Amino acid sequence: MEVMTLMEKLKNGDVMTQDMRSEIVDSYKLMDVALDSILNGLMIIDTELRIKKFNHKICELFQMDEAAVLKLDMNVVLKEIDVVGNILINKRKFSYSDITLTIGSKQIDCFLDITPVVFNEKVMGAVLVIRESKQVRKEINKLAGFRANYTFDKIITKNKTMLELINTARRIAKTNCSVLIEGESGTGKELFAQSIHNDSQRRNGPFIAINCAAIPKELVESEFFGYETGSFTGAIKGGMPGKFELANGGTLFLDEIGEIPLEMQPKLLRVLDENKVMRIGGSFARDLDVRIIAATNRNLLNEMSKSAFRQDLYFRLNVINLRLLPLKRRPEDILVLGRYFLEQLNCENSDVKKFFSKAFEEKLLANEWKGNVRELKNMVERGYYLSAGVFIDCIEAPTKEQNVILPVRDSDGETLRDLEKNSIEHALFLNKGNAVKAAEDLCISRATIYRKIKAYDIHVTSL
Repeated sequence: MEVMTLMEKLKNGDVMTQDMRSEIVDSYKLMDVALDSILNGLMIIDTELRIKKFNHKICELFQMDEAAVLKLDMNVVLKEIDVVGNILINKRKFSYSDITLTIGSKQIDCFLDITPVVFNEKVMGAVLVIRESKQVRKEINKLAGFRANYTFDKIITKNKTMLELINTARRIAKTNCSVLIEGESGTGKELFAQSIHNDSQRRNGPFIAINCAAIPKELVESEFFGYETGSFTGAIKGGMPGKFELANGGTLFLDEIGEIPLEMQPKLLRVLDENKVMRIGGSFARDLDVRIIAATNRNLLNEMSKSAFRQDLYFRLNVINLRLLPLKRRPEDILVLGRYFLEQLNCENSDVKKFFSKAFEEKLLANEWKGNVRELKNMVERGYYLSAGVFIDCIEAPTKEQNVILPVRDSDGETLRDLEKNSIEHALFLNKGNAVKAAEDLCISRATIYRKIKAYDIHVTSL
């Protein structure tokens, strides 16, 4: 017999029997079991905002026992929300995608849904569904691809120095210390960063990569630290977590750290020192548990001598230093990597299997590889698709002499600046606006292409 049927009988004057009492008790027990089986926190309040029911997840989220939860003043907890006006009177459901609840001395970041409970057109109270922000962001990060795909086993090298670097990286992966990875563009800095993350105790947490060179100067602080509602014109209602918050419990990879604006560096240092972050327009600092891995293709010591990079930030990031070798100093890896990329292409194009010709291999070994492994991969791919037969010939593997840039005559009134701009626009057009792929085709770093796009005022979306 359903509880509602029992209540209707009692309302009509029926006498409460022992069987009816047992059924009501069993129904409430079933309700308790059902509520506790829900993975999110669930709470029921009446029209006076008094707590009437909640599941065990609420105790876990609030870090309180049941007695302490019952003593909570929900008028204080929900002080930022007009529960009476919006929900109890207007009978509207409200969802808050990112809200901070004050529970005693604790700040709890969560996603909150509040739904009015209506019976016979009368509002009886409201149901609160509370989801921990950390857990929701973890799922969002998975869907958004914020995870590391590479491991140390995928780093291909026979070079003794590189093998020693891998062993060092494996050892320090178990720690929480900051790591600075230095090396030319295309040497595999992010591959090392992802491998360190996947070999650490944070492997199940998020891996958030942010390219410091790709963020406009005026947006760096909000991208890093997030912001609250109304903190500036255009701020999203409900605020937005920054990359530090999204990386909580995992690893934050700061690529091209040498490009970060000088005025932003002391703010970054403060966050790294205190392990706390305050959103723009926020009133309190949020605790962080983030491992920092930074990378650069610049000489930061030179940048420090020019006062372009802070010394204290450098030493804070450079606890462990990994300096990756350029490909030209790893000649034993050229053909190994080239054949690996060729094998990948053969797997992707199963209708034909191609091979390197002897002449092509000789040209690969003779090349200067200013773009390092990224250039090698691009060269192999280009040769694969342009060669007509099963053997890839030497046409698309220029030697270092062929790579020398000759002076350009201004015969048609076109300056070198115009030629450079046109080359970048053409590469962006061929790659459908993808600046990273365009940089690979041009054999320049991502930081360089972003600087050039800004300098030449190239509108990527219009290409």
